[in-house]
Amino acid sequence: MRVVFLGTPAFALPALRRLHARGVVELVVSQPDRPAGRRGRSHTPEVIELARELGLPTLQPSNPNDAASLERIRAARPDVVVVVAYGRLLRRSLLELAPVGVVNLHPSLLPAYRGASPIQAAIHDGLTRTGVTLMRMDAGLDTGPVIAAREVDVGAGETAPALHDRLAEAGADLLDEMLDRWVAGRLTAQPQDPDSATVTRPLERADAELDLRRPARALYDQWRAFQPWPGAFVQVGGRRVVAAEMEQPSAEDAPVGCASLDGDSLVVGCGSGAIRLTRLQPEGRKAMSASAFANGYGPLLAALWGDPQPAPRPPLTRPAS
Repeated sequence: MRVVFLGTPAFALPALRRLHARGVVELVVSQPDRPAGRRGRSHTPEVIELARELGLPTLQPSNPNDAASLERIRAARPDVVVVVAYGRLLRRSLLELAPVGVVNLHPSLLPAYRGASPIQAAIHDGLTRTGVTLMRMDAGLDTGPVIAAREVDVGAGETAPALHDRLAEAGADLLDEMLDRWVAGRLTAQPQDPDSATVTRPLERADAELDLRRPARALYDQWRAFQPWPGAFVQVGGRRVVAAEMEQPSAEDAPVGCASLDGDSLVVGCGSGAIRLTRLQPEGRKAMSASAFANGYGPLLAALWGDPQPAPRPPLTRPAS
């Protein structure tokens, strides 16, 4: 079996390692190096860094669908093209290049949570179970028929980075188990149910603001979902305070926006229940414990948290149709 692998971020690394261990990867395709960070230094995709470490040939086209890219991929004579978090839509000329097409590993149980942020959306929505799906790609956004899927439990306090890593490993397992059977024609892909499909949008910096009128559990899920970016913050006393660390919420009722120190936690009342902040980062300062915050920013404890109220945000997940 000959494989051309398309991927860009860290989520794709376990799958690439697994395929390389089998000696089947002929070419690794990723996105170009791009500026990153405040200083705009060039960032090489994690997939390219691993491919170079493994001694695999690489390609970083601006457009994987152009004639030069297609010719380079065709020259690798792939039996199948494998895509894991590549980040670009593929046109029909590339989708039909390999004999059994292009298979894609997606971190949700399709048709739910198509699109840009399925891991964060699953946590944000309070799911206790998500998963990974192997599908045959078509020209749509995660709309192709499903080859196989595997469920993964979501821990009650699990953050997006932890779930990301577990889903990446589960996806590598699924790919490793199913790819030979797919290439040999022993599996049949099943169409997705369009009526059950949902789509997630990309995260934005404004998504980080906590609306304390919402239930505490929803805010805790928002905080878990948006680690490490865009994070979570509350407006208080004319400044932003980042919720650097948060515990499981309390069921106790407290007036919305009222804060008090309770041992090692700063308790802030919400629409129902209260969030418990254990580390906070005032704007322009380093993160500190709740007790250190109370000692250094006592007047903010007496202020109304979540004032002014945040502007409404578009939903992270919407029906596909």
